[in-house]
Amino acid sequence: MLNWRFLRRTALAGALACLGTASLNTAVQADDELTIGSTAPALDVEHWVQNGNGKFKPVTEFEKGKVYVVEFWATWCGPCVASMPHLASMQKEYAEKGVQIVSISDEDLETVEKFLKRDFKGTVEDAEGDEGDQPKTYRDLTSTYCLTTDPDGSSNKSYMEAAGQNGIPCAFIVGKDHKIEWIGHPMSMDEVLGKVVEDKWDRAAFAEEFKASQKMDLLMAKVMRQARSGKTDEALKMLDEAMADSEFAAVKDQLKNMRINILLQGGKTEEALAAIDELIEAEKNPARKNQMKMARVQAILQNPKSDKFADVLTQAYTEFKDEPQFINLLAWTVYEYLESGDLDNQELLKASRTAAEAAAEAADKSSKAAVLDTAAHLQYLDGDVKAALKTQEQAVELASDSMKPDLEEFLEILKKADK
Repeated sequence: MLNWRFLRRTALAGALACLGTASLNTAVQADDELTIGSTAPALDVEHWVQNGNGKFKPVTEFEKGKVYVVEFWATWCGPCVASMPHLASMQKEYAEKGVQIVSISDEDLETVEKFLKRDFKGTVEDAEGDEGDQPKTYRDLTSTYCLTTDPDGSSNKSYMEAAGQNGIPCAFIVGKDHKIEWIGHPMSMDEVLGKVVEDKWDRAAFAEEFKASQKMDLLMAKVMRQARSGKTDEALKMLDEAMADSEFAAVKDQLKNMRINILLQGGKTEEALAAIDELIEAEKNPARKNQMKMARVQAILQNPKSDKFADVLTQAYTEFKDEPQFINLLAWTVYEYLESGDLDNQELLKASRTAAEAAAEAADKSSKAAVLDTAAHLQYLDGDVKAALKTQEQAVELASDSMKPDLEEFLEILKKADK
């Protein structure tokens, strides 16, 4: 039987790991692999779900003189979804300048179509900075660019695997001569795309920067060996020395992110939080800043014994009240800590219950059952069996076929407890 609660735990790990992905991921070293200056592989995408409201045609071979953004995403990836309004705005801004954005998932068509029906509660600015008519669903939001899915994974293989990229979202800018101009996080490509369009981008200089990032592979492998051996201070020293020697901002960012991970693994939570706070303070992009704030919550979430644990979680429930799925993941993790005995905090239990109940009200149909299930577990742990029973009945009613057996099992426990 599918264990939905296990999926929820792994979803939290995956989503938050994705939040911490650096602008440049681990890159390949072989000369014949895809890198900056390589000819962009032809596209062989199976399903073209969105086409810019009829403005764009499916792409196989890249047209000379045009610029393309080939971006990889997934419905389960929080940062990918958070990047969608930005992609929509970018496509509007550059639609008349020969730019086509092609966003590719390797999920099946049914999964993507189901995702597109979800309500979109954010806002999108047009090219003139006016909010104008706002999209109601993710289908409306992504209608301005080419959103696709390629279940056989061929596109992922020819781009992501060939370039050694292991984190999404990830964008490849293909220039007017069909060469790869840039690889990185789509939220960081604004300035680059503008320069590529205006023929002002220095591809050779960025290639040197990218190669410098590749040289970090060996260093990172050594750092991880030290960290796994419990030699946290030695690993941090290696990273600090590498940051001092590096000339490139992107490489330094990569090292800073790794340093934070090493601090967390070594139990140096306070230092890790201070380092994340520095990144948040320096970040100018609102969406990226928000993702970093989520990463900060993830950092404290790893250590329920921290003095800051309850305060950070309680604040997060307020700060991210408009992100019901994220609230659900946080509340469920708190539930597991409480239920296992790793945490004993009745005030946080009640705060988590309240947050989960509010998130269930705000959640769209695709996620409401999961959030209701979390709320029911917290209500039960809080001693309110009748409320938990009523909430879980709603969860079962809304649950998908794969999710229903797991939720019905807890419903039976509640029925027995209510007798």
